[in-house]
Amino acid sequence: MKNTLQKGSFGYLNKLKVHEWLKALLYLSIPIAVYIAVLLINGEQITIITVMVLVGCIPGCNQTVHAILATRYHSIDRTLYEEVEEAKGERLAVYEYVFTTYEKNYYIDSIIISGRELAGYSSDAKLDTVAAAEHLTKILRQNSYKQNVKIITDRKAFLSRARDLAQRMPEEVPFRGDDRYPGLSREEVIREVLNSISL
Repeated sequence: MKNTLQKGSFGYLNKLKVHEWLKALLYLSIPIAVYIAVLLINGEQITIITVMVLVGCIPGCNQTVHAILATRYHSIDRTLYEEVEEAKGERLAVYEYVFTTYEKNYYIDSIIISGRELAGYSSDAKLDTVAAAEHLTKILRQNSYKQNVKIITDRKAFLSRARDLAQRMPEEVPFRGDDRYPGLSREEVIREVLNSISL
């Protein structure tokens, strides 16, 4: 069965919200059901089972925090997805990334990967594009991939950049393969690195 939650795909964040809330509900319902059963059987709250139930709620509370974090973000609209798919040509495009750091979170709607070029678009006008690009550049360099990263908040400029990348041949970059991701191209490995550092 194919995993319906595939990072970097269109609609991922909306599916993630539902998935995280269902997990939180499941994780919290089990200890609550046990608590209610013990309360009905014993008729009193002060038992060792109550303590176990409270400890059992910790994973559910942790999952609720994950669900609240996922609720803050939304999937891109279909028109943007279709525009990017049309503009990218043969280049690799990925969607709906939330990159987290200790200081900030960076929401990127779409990223096009072509050779050494990585062009990203964010609909968040308040996004610090320089800091987001530096963060991605740093992570990719730590994984031995030198990329020219540019994050854009202007939709028309991004689509123009995507068309430009689609029309010209990507720079030939020496690539011997990555042992962590056997059989993948350089662009696909970069996608996997981005997947590993995103929400």
